[in-house]
Amino acid sequence: MRTGDWRPVQMRRGRQSGSMFIFAITALFVLLVLSAVSLSIAMQSVARAASKRNTSVARDLAEGAADSAEAWLRAQSYPPAGTATIDPLGGTKTLPTGSYSAQIVPYPGNAMAWRKRYTLVGTGTDRFGQSTKTVKMQVQQQSFALYAYFTDQEVSSITNGTIWFIGADRLYGPVHTNDRFHINWNTSATNPIFYGTVSSTGTSADWSPSKPNTASDWQKVFLGGMDAFTTGTDYIALPTVSDLQKNSAWGSTSGFPTTTGVYVPAVGGQTNGGIYVVGDSSVTFIPNGTVGQTASVIQGSKRTDISTNLSGNATTVKVYNKSGSNWNLSTTNNYVGLPNGVLYDTGNITSLSGTLADNVQDGSAIVTRNAWTVCTDIANAKDVTITSDLQYATHPNPDQPANYIDNLKAACLGLVANNVIVKTTANTVRIDGTVLAAASFYNYYWNSGTPKGALTISGGVIQAKRGPVGQFSGSTLITGYSKDYHYDPRMADNPPPFFPTTGQFDIIAWQTT
Repeated sequence: MRTGDWRPVQMRRGRQSGSMFIFAITALFVLLVLSAVSLSIAMQSVARAASKRNTSVARDLAEGAADSAEAWLRAQSYPPAGTATIDPLGGTKTLPTGSYSAQIVPYPGNAMAWRKRYTLVGTGTDRFGQSTKTVKMQVQQQSFALYAYFTDQEVSSITNGTIWFIGADRLYGPVHTNDRFHINWNTSATNPIFYGTVSSTGTSADWSPSKPNTASDWQKVFLGGMDAFTTGTDYIALPTVSDLQKNSAWGSTSGFPTTTGVYVPAVGGQTNGGIYVVGDSSVTFIPNGTVGQTASVIQGSKRTDISTNLSGNATTVKVYNKSGSNWNLSTTNNYVGLPNGVLYDTGNITSLSGTLADNVQDGSAIVTRNAWTVCTDIANAKDVTITSDLQYATHPNPDQPANYIDNLKAACLGLVANNVIVKTTANTVRIDGTVLAAASFYNYYWNSGTPKGALTISGGVIQAKRGPVGQFSGSTLITGYSKDYHYDPRMADNPPPFFPTTGQFDIIAWQTT
């Protein structure tokens, strides 16, 4: 065979080997690039996961710090005064997962506010120092005007015996007891007793003569059925006795007058508090034409009329002396500004009645509220006695939103006393406002006379021991009044001025950065 015949074959083999080598190198390069890309993607994924973990840890630490600040606030006997920033944790705290700190920043207007506000700032940083998060919560003291009906004990404040709800009673709104409810009910009932949520620290209710068994039965007691009734709830403490209302009415924490009379604190012709009364009195609320409210306070032969001009931001105080059946004007004083809404009496208010004038409102806004808290010296067991209707000129409508015209116009009232007593023989009685009785709320004639109609309340009743308002046999009322209690939802966000608080705080805003 000729040598020249092999050369083409040898050349073709060389070209194939070179092509295979180039292909292998290219494939290896592509694999290396793909591996590098995959590794980069994996590393980025790990980094993102770590970043998310660190961010989540920092956020959890910040939220925990803000919650700790809120718990510190709740634990205080009184809300912190002043405007200085507070460190509730005593510096930065360290955990295995990171570090956290907290601050409590009082609202600048707290000095003049009865429900104090604070901004709680919680800061958290993960243990690597890669992420820091801040949580800000704005909180405000929660008013106790949250219930249509509240008791600490479901026993009579008069006889210490059991008191029952009966089929003729109607309670619209939140109901709670720190005790056990006693409900007189039978299967012939057609209308519910409770139209809102009902809660009890007791593990069950006491039923007589029958207990509801079916879903239909339960709806004849609770409009929302069995699910509307919660048992075994946490105990809710009544407000402790404080000087909040006393100090607010006087406009100071010292220098209180001791001579019997009516005082409207003022500095330089400008109102500087509420109305401070020394000694027993009777009080009547009278609309002051179309511009405001008059609170008429009588002590013996002396009458003091405190009249507000809500539109004109002015107050007039007139003192009258009684001669025979006539009241003769003695003095007149005019002031700039309005009382802050607290009428405090060191004695008993032996008669309270009247009508509260409308707020000043413009369109969907309230320009000036006509809101009052009438209170007595609870520490010395002073009472308020209601002798006739105590009502708003315009009745609120709880079934309508807050910007409904009647809800914008309706005034606001709170009563705070040792006992709040209804003492009238009228067939029906209406009380607009939230009643808080450190002892009880009851009808003076609960077990005498003939059966009456309904005792209607638009607001709520809060009391330690349950006071009787009527007496029944079976499910039939035989003396006193049946209950017609309607919760006023305006009370939750806009309670009466300087009304007692629960010791808890409402969160009104939340931000995470």
